[in-house]
Amino acid sequence: MKRYFGEFGGVFIVVITLLMISPEVLIHTLFAQDRPVKVFSITVQETTITLLEDPKKEVSVWAYVLKGEKPSVPGPVIRVHKGDLVKVHFTNTHHLPHTMHFHGVHPFNMDGNGQRDMGREQLQMPGESYTYEWVAKEPGFYLYHCHFDTANHLDHGMYGLFIVEDPSWPQVDRELVTFWDEWDTDGDSTYETHTINSHSAPSDAPLKAKVGERVRLVLANVGFEFHTPHLHGHTWSEVNPGTLERPGWNNPNGVVSIGPAEIKVVEFVAKHSGTWLLHCHILPHVTDDEKYPRGMLTRLEVQDDKAKETGKPLIEKDQQIEGKEQSQQTQVASIQDFQPFDYPDGMADRGHDVYKKNCKACHGDFAQGDYGPKLEQNPILHNDDQFWKTLLKGRANMPAWEGRLSFQKIADVHAYLKTLSPTEP
Repeated sequence: MKRYFGEFGGVFIVVITLLMISPEVLIHTLFAQDRPVKVFSITVQETTITLLEDPKKEVSVWAYVLKGEKPSVPGPVIRVHKGDLVKVHFTNTHHLPHTMHFHGVHPFNMDGNGQRDMGREQLQMPGESYTYEWVAKEPGFYLYHCHFDTANHLDHGMYGLFIVEDPSWPQVDRELVTFWDEWDTDGDSTYETHTINSHSAPSDAPLKAKVGERVRLVLANVGFEFHTPHLHGHTWSEVNPGTLERPGWNNPNGVVSIGPAEIKVVEFVAKHSGTWLLHCHILPHVTDDEKYPRGMLTRLEVQDDKAKETGKPLIEKDQQIEGKEQSQQTQVASIQDFQPFDYPDGMADRGHDVYKKNCKACHGDFAQGDYGPKLEQNPILHNDDQFWKTLLKGRANMPAWEGRLSFQKIADVHAYLKTLSPTEP
């Protein structure tokens, strides 16, 4: 018996020891060896971010911070590959309890569900640290966020994107990530400001692409409302967020619906140069504070390499007439065409106030153009019939102001615009 135990005792002890280990830890121990290891160190920092510049809208956030980077909302993108051993060293440097809960597949002791009675690993108190560690087996795009007092902590910007890439995924030229959220900036328990990547139009942060590129666009809803992202001028295909397989059908309207905590991935080819709007098609979400455009609206700026090389705007085929190039800009008259004119006292001053309230959002400061065309020194100002017809009946994206502004206010705006000095070339 002693001889038998001596020969096999070591093996026996190893087997008994392994049987005493939980299956999750056993599997992790046996199969996590010799894997690529991706390590991330995350802390929390309280700071203030600006959602909108004018009027100024700021919010206090508790931002996740990746070591070596600045705090941001959304938080840092955590990107790994299928099969990697992921280690996220989380230190709660804030005065409130926090966790990091990753959507997707992982062992229970890596869940960060915010319930302290389920284990110390489920909630990190101020000053505590914990390492979330697991093997990334399921490719896809996943949210991560704090899971303690979840609604309040999400409202303070504690979220980000976790990506598990698969080498077999179809290749794209560019990947763009967007987070769609809504905010209560005045503390009245009503969400009045809507954002894409924490920016409310017209303080948006444009996305970039080039003609001919295949673009992968990630649409992540981290708010509590439904949103319907829509991209102008493109048809896109919704792809499987795990395999990224293309289903073989296109969405010609370029509109999808994303519910709370839902992520959808679409792909498209940028076929035409230009500045294309990307926005929520639930119209109140782009009309915050009863002003438009506001909220969930940004731009996809598509540039053609030819335009970059020549320094000239690209002339599309449908903008050529009998071989002659047609300008993309409204004709601008010479400064000499405009003669000075004295207006009755107060008209231009009143017009400035009316313009600032009703027109500035589209046409910019001093009418130099923004979402709408440049009005300063525009020939339409000296064609009274055309000016009044345009203002009263509307044109293109500009609404009809008849019934919304009095004739006197329209005349005041007209006077203000005609007194603006030309911009220096």
